[in-house]
Amino acid sequence: MKNIVLISALSAFTLWSCSKKDNDQGKPQSENTQNQNTSEVISDTGYNISKIPVTDKFYGTFPYFQLPEGYAFKDPNSYHGDGQTKDFDKEYFYDHGTYTAMEGKTFKAEIRISEAFKDKKFSPLEIQKSFDELIKNVGGVKINTGEPLREGEEERLKKEDPEAYNLGYMHSCNNWKNVNTYIIRSAEKTVFVQYNLGKEQTSITVLEAKPFENKMSIIGEKTKTDSLKTKK
Repeated sequence: MKNIVLISALSAFTLWSCSKKDNDQGKPQSENTQNQNTSEVISDTGYNISKIPVTDKFYGTFPYFQLPEGYAFKDPNSYHGDGQTKDFDKEYFYDHGTYTAMEGKTFKAEIRISEAFKDKKFSPLEIQKSFDELIKNVGGVKINTGEPLREGEEERLKKEDPEAYNLGYMHSCNNWKNVNTYIIRSAEKTVFVQYNLGKEQTSITVLEAKPFENKMSIIGEKTKTDSLKTKK
């Protein structure tokens, strides 16, 4: 894979959001109401996934991303290995100043200077700009750029999920001042990417969630089967 190039993708999401808003204003009220009623929302979160454009540019093997030259993924619990992958896990993601829990296949790691580039200085800005450009190029959008949590949000989460930090569900959002969050939506999956920037390292989570409609079809099939059993 090519090294990630430097540029910002935040403006792309802003332009897309404004364009969609203008288009919706030109539609009849009944059509807008229908779209609101059929919005695709994954899990019980605040993310309205229907507002994320579907891309056909995103493909590859999980966890999908290659770092700029001089950086490497490291196991979050040691200095060896290249990160931890779990078939099913949980992570909290930033959604405009609030925490939102997502579940799915996860990759959690630390981004550090590679052993082959010991003289290189860690640059948080290089990491940020690299992911901005890469995710923009594959059709993803950026939903958070260092936006702080709303007042009382940290206390709310501690009450609702007191073991979240100890269980590793806050791996990529344990720095409340510089968290970057992205969503990439394809026909097959929805991928969340989040990292918090430190001076000497970065904690990153990549989470892959299956499309909501797949879950609905499974539920529908089960209901249909149960109905047939009842009739018998």
